[in-house]
Amino acid sequence: MIRWACPLMLVVCICSSTLGVEPKPERFFFRNCVRCHGAEEQNGNVRFDKPIDTLFNDRELLESTVAVLEAGEMPPKEASQPAANEVAEVVQMLQERVVNWRPENPLKRITRAEYSNTIHDLFGVEFDFDGLLPPDHVEQGFDKFGDSHLMSPHQVMAYLKTARFIAERLLPDSKPKTRIWEFDARHFHGSKNFATGGGGDYRDGDEYVLTGFRPYRSNLHFSVDPQAHDQFVIPTFGVYRIEVKAHSEKSRESEVVGINLGDGRHPTSFRMIRRMPMPHGSEGFTTELTLKAGDMLALTFDSARVPGRSLANKPHEGPAMRFSHLKVTGPLAEKWPTPAMDSLLPKSDVTSSELVDHIALLLTQRPLPLKDRKAFVDIARIQEKSGSSLTVRTRSVLIALLTSPHFIYKAESPELTSVERAHRLSYFLWNSVPDAEVLEAARSGDLVRDPSGQVERLLNDARVDRFIDDFSRQWLQLDKVDDFGPDVRVFKNVRRMTVDSMAREGRELFRHLLQDDLSMEYFIDSDFVMVNDRLARFYGLPPVSGDAFVPVKLPVGSERGGLVAQAGFLKLTSIDFATSPIHRGAWILKNLYNEHIEPPADILINEPDIRGTTTIREAILKHQQLESCARCHSKIDPLGFALEYYDPVGRKRSVYRHVEELSVDQKGTSFTKQLKITSVPIDAVMTLPNGREVRDMHTLKAALMADQDRIIKGIIGKLISYAHGRDITLADRPYVDAVFEAIAQDDYSLRSAIHAIVAHAAFGRK
Repeated sequence: MIRWACPLMLVVCICSSTLGVEPKPERFFFRNCVRCHGAEEQNGNVRFDKPIDTLFNDRELLESTVAVLEAGEMPPKEASQPAANEVAEVVQMLQERVVNWRPENPLKRITRAEYSNTIHDLFGVEFDFDGLLPPDHVEQGFDKFGDSHLMSPHQVMAYLKTARFIAERLLPDSKPKTRIWEFDARHFHGSKNFATGGGGDYRDGDEYVLTGFRPYRSNLHFSVDPQAHDQFVIPTFGVYRIEVKAHSEKSRESEVVGINLGDGRHPTSFRMIRRMPMPHGSEGFTTELTLKAGDMLALTFDSARVPGRSLANKPHEGPAMRFSHLKVTGPLAEKWPTPAMDSLLPKSDVTSSELVDHIALLLTQRPLPLKDRKAFVDIARIQEKSGSSLTVRTRSVLIALLTSPHFIYKAESPELTSVERAHRLSYFLWNSVPDAEVLEAARSGDLVRDPSGQVERLLNDARVDRFIDDFSRQWLQLDKVDDFGPDVRVFKNVRRMTVDSMAREGRELFRHLLQDDLSMEYFIDSDFVMVNDRLARFYGLPPVSGDAFVPVKLPVGSERGGLVAQAGFLKLTSIDFATSPIHRGAWILKNLYNEHIEPPADILINEPDIRGTTTIREAILKHQQLESCARCHSKIDPLGFALEYYDPVGRKRSVYRHVEELSVDQKGTSFTKQLKITSVPIDAVMTLPNGREVRDMHTLKAALMADQDRIIKGIIGKLISYAHGRDITLADRPYVDAVFEAIAQDDYSLRSAIHAIVAHAAFGRK
């Protein structure tokens, strides 16, 4: 048995009647709800027999009540129903009460990504904080929500460690010495690649060859001593230039080399830091990376075919990447003192007070409150009295300010000040601090009077890529596309970079709509797709050159176009062998409609008896017979089942392939198991709660387009949540509706929606 909690059960209405007079909420609750939500029985731990003022003070209860009444989910279908006008009047009364509660933005920390971007934009140095700051907690799909930004002792220590790391590298005691290391095939090594029986990487004369990728990365790493296998280690922090001589063979297209951090002898722990496209005929590449002491580099052939069998006894016939030479130069210090030192270190005779004010203004773009300023000045004075150099004093003040709430938290007054508004805008679209021009517009009042100029400038700046990447990744869950499979024994010829391209398609559609000022309707359906060379080939479209994504017109009658037809979404909502219609349907409701779908926690659920079922459809229909499941799944399941004609990698199919693993020896490893595949017919016809039938991609898109207004409002809600760092509530409905109405004349343009959000009065409130 599973115990679930669901707001849909908050208002179980057993009795009902039609009142001939204007209804009062208390009368409505008494006549329709108290029997199950009164003194004797409290379904969902909710009571409606309390004084009405008490009920009105419970915001969460009122919002849930409005939601279930508006959706028509209560009273239960088997009960007699109140008159529609009665329900509508009560809903309106409750909604007006909720809307009067102004939602407040909770106190918010800057996220790990925002922290990194901020330091980069302030000092021109790129830091990697993945090993220093813990990942941010995700709430309702986003990591920006203040409600989840708890500050634990572990978090405090992580910020202190990070601040010391930054200060020591921005303000070194001496100029680092630049060195050069060169490596050839004698210095190259590879990992034992279990996917290829150890044959995925090997030395061939004066070259080292990589052929495989999954399930363990074949890789090239290197040592200073040709006779040793100890991996080369970066000696000190700084920017390093990496020059690689390499070329592909048995390939007629561009390939991709991945640069990874981690021990090449144990490639399962790799972390990709850069992907280097290599056009057909390329002889290598040069790039610069910011690395820290102790980092170890390894190169992978990321566009290699996913191996489906051991290559130990069979020569590799597919593409390969050959490496002949590698040169590492660094740390680079072409200018000394560095620009960061120039900005941080004031004149030599600076006082402690001036030093604190200088660094505080640099970091926070506002003066410190007088009550807090003294503590930082005392730190500087203690250092000065001890005879410390200006560099050491500055370093100490920098560490203290980097760990203070003034830097870590976003300052927000009930009505945002001009500078606070500038910060909200910049952290919305750049994920970083505002630049001088935004601050000037804020202080002059222009940002409040007419923010459109600054919004447009920020959207046209290269830093907007951070917003595009971060918002689309979190909204569409693009970082999870490759969490499962595909199992290469079943889905053959799916190359690694095809899967990578699937994960990028949603982001590139978002980018295209934003940059070309196109309608958000295209998130639902479109007559074009964003593809690169591999994805175009995967979809069977005309050839596209290179790794960059471009819009391609779809042929008449194509089912592609829109988010739900993207292979990335279809794979995201699948597992190794099978699709998941429930995951697909829930994804649509959560991410397009912006509905909160949570499993019930206080309803006792008996697991349905699915014995005798032969198809997924039959099993799902069995669990729908449970009342507590049916209320949500009547909406979820039809949306997902309409997509059953697409397999776990997003390819069209006509039948299910039911896969079983049968061991053929006692080891029973994944590569010694035999697969038994059974074909099962697909039956995808289902009916939505509104009576509309969906059975395939075409009918699903038609149903979604019929709900276009709700979906566009759902996407607007997602953008507002991201900008404000909180979940939206019923009280935000006027905000969402105002943005929706403002962009109607612009064909619901994504770009116009961002302008309208920033221009709305609510954007300037905490």
